[in-house]
Amino acid sequence: MDVTVTLSAVNIVVFGGLSVLCAAIYAGMRTEPALAWLAAALLIGSVEVLVLSQLQSSNAELVAITLLLPAAYLCVGQSIRLTTRSTQRHGALIGTVAGLAAMSLVLLAFDVPFIYQTLPLQTACALAILDSVWRLAKAEERSWLDTALAVALCLVSGIFLVRLPLFPMLFDGTASYHAVKTSGLETTLLTLSGLVTPLVVFLLLARIISGVITDYRRRSERDAMTGLLNRRGFDQSLTRTLKRGGAVILCDIDHFKQVNDSYGHAVGDTIIRAFGELIGRSGYRAGRIGGEEFALILPDCSARQAARVAERLRLTFYRTEHEALAAGHRISASFGIAGFAPADTMDAVLLAADRALYRAKDNGRNRVVISAPSETAAELRHAA
Repeated sequence: MDVTVTLSAVNIVVFGGLSVLCAAIYAGMRTEPALAWLAAALLIGSVEVLVLSQLQSSNAELVAITLLLPAAYLCVGQSIRLTTRSTQRHGALIGTVAGLAAMSLVLLAFDVPFIYQTLPLQTACALAILDSVWRLAKAEERSWLDTALAVALCLVSGIFLVRLPLFPMLFDGTASYHAVKTSGLETTLLTLSGLVTPLVVFLLLARIISGVITDYRRRSERDAMTGLLNRRGFDQSLTRTLKRGGAVILCDIDHFKQVNDSYGHAVGDTIIRAFGELIGRSGYRAGRIGGEEFALILPDCSARQAARVAERLRLTFYRTEHEALAAGHRISASFGIAGFAPADTMDAVLLAADRALYRAKDNGRNRVVISAPSETAAELRHAA
């Protein structure tokens, strides 16, 4: 039994088993469609490998390969598109790949020699794979898995691309499919494909699982209503930032209970989302750490610099007219600020900012107060 036959048998088992596994996981989760597309690609790949080993250089084998190979790589591409959350449309790619595959079938029907008949198919597969590489390169949050997967996919696309110049150069124009398939070049390419393709599958599966874990972690650190960091996520972020030094801003929407009592909780939620959106656009890490209490982390900023940021937020929020409120009803917020150095603890920093926030409340609300080491406060008060 030669190497290609052995690899084919192994790949049938591996692809088939992984296809069932991915389908089962997707059926249980129903939240990760990338797994379903990978399962489809693996199933198609298993059938394609089985066809290669059973139909023995017939036209039926060529038809099956021409239909199955592009379909498998398009499914892989769809899985990668979903995993990387790519928003780029792919209709043109599908049309191009389908058109090239159809061209190969037409050439086969007209008895065009194999080395020319297969060129559109090789181009179609290479295009489908390179589109996936491009999406991985454009992913917003790339990891080493993306890089490794992109490199592996480039190797697979190279296997198809090298056939374009080498087939016409090395084979006579009348060479049959069987002659090409059993040649040393094609045996080498198929062996290389049999080694690299499982690597692509395992890397893509690892990338999908990594994305699921990352999503769950993010959800555990995010506030569902505003999308900002929740208390847990904020505390973790602040702990990581302490060693750099900076400032913390605590914010509290003034008289929020009155809004809920007068307009209802739905309107109150609208106000919370509006304030969360405002501080989320500040450019700093922001969190909702209580009902109507929010916070921002400003790395490498002094308390005075943080106060200027808070003052802009205060003015913007106070001047915003909320459609859900009665005409002329303005909502304000109070801000407490504490600077921190690498030696400070998270509890001490938050306590200082909290005390500054209470001073802002006690002094009339709708203002920014900076905590001072001497427990006195320097107040920034401007007319709205």
